[in-house]
Amino acid sequence: MKDDKIAKDLIYTSSQKLTATNYELWLRDICHQLDAPNPVLVNQHFKNFVNFHNTRFRQDDFVETLDYDMLIIEDCKE
Repeated sequence: MKDDKIAKDLIYTSSQKLTATNYELWLRDICHQLDAPNPVLVNQHFKNFVNFHNTRFRQDDFVETLDYDMLIIEDCKE
């Protein structure tokens, strides 16, 4: 998201079961495909994804400078 608009989007699929380890691997792959830096992942990010089906990463979740206002990861069930 940048200025409250979607700057880039990606639909990512995996046949693997949702676990904290897989979530981290998926997040790295998503960031690589979007050419975005990897956020610092803490346990609360994974809990938010499990409980609310999304995680929002803001600038303070990144070591590097983010070109966007935030990175949102959502679980989009078919």
